[in-house]
Amino acid sequence: MRLSVKFTCLQIASMNKLLPSFLTFIFLSLLGFSQPVITSNPQNAVNCIDSCVLLDVAAVGNNLLYQWQQDTGSGFSDIGLAQLDNDTLHVCSDGLIAPSSADYRCVVFDANGDSAVSSSATVTLDSCLAPIADFYWDWSVNEICFTSTSLRAETLFWLFGDGATNSNNETQVCHTYTMDELYFVKLIVYNDFGQDEIEKGFKPLSVNEILSDFDVFPNPVNEKFSIQSSHNIDMVRVYGMTGSMLMSLTPNSANVNISMESLESGIYSVLINSNGETIQKRIVKR
Repeated sequence: MRLSVKFTCLQIASMNKLLPSFLTFIFLSLLGFSQPVITSNPQNAVNCIDSCVLLDVAAVGNNLLYQWQQDTGSGFSDIGLAQLDNDTLHVCSDGLIAPSSADYRCVVFDANGDSAVSSSATVTLDSCLAPIADFYWDWSVNEICFTSTSLRAETLFWLFGDGATNSNNETQVCHTYTMDELYFVKLIVYNDFGQDEIEKGFKPLSVNEILSDFDVFPNPVNEKFSIQSSHNIDMVRVYGMTGSMLMSLTPNSANVNISMESLESGIYSVLINSNGETIQKRIVKR
């Protein structure tokens, strides 16, 4: 007796789709599940402070047990016997400080002692906080250089107030202004958890450093510095490196003593107005 079997194209296509799963079933059946087989590995994750993430592993085999392991830089070691019956690991960040990271994997074994090891996954601890935008500037005659002091900023976008922008993700940029007028500069910063922006106004000053008839000393300064001039000094202003004005004096005298005891160590800009001109001087506070 001859047995004739006919298949349609649709039936053949269906068989082709089922063939890999069928062969896997036959292979595992022949093995008799003699050892565990990992079918799904844990995946990399980002964990926020005071939070938890889940790592999962999947395997086939008989009477499987799961031993999770952790590596913080000195090799993998077991994580507690409590994990032996669980294919899911809770990784929590209580009391940890970002940034930090650790690798995790799972050893799956059965009652016969046969085992399989999953691939490792990295859990990275992050503050998960939005950035905080801030910047300061320094200037020469017309060129202004801006430096970002933003926190947790991954992407930066500058607007210079005269229509020009910079989207090159640079923490320090310089820009030339053609007119001595009031400009408002904005910095917008981004990260995976949000954005922030800050805007500061300033007026670039077309001035030289210190003219020959001025003397500013000492520099660097410990507690105070003096300004001596051949003309009356009408105004003195001290600016921090963030652009904020810290002092404003109208001495109306050719000799001025200015105390910096209350200021932190750093670089400060001093603007001096005398005889119709404005002069800039940088002062270093020790």
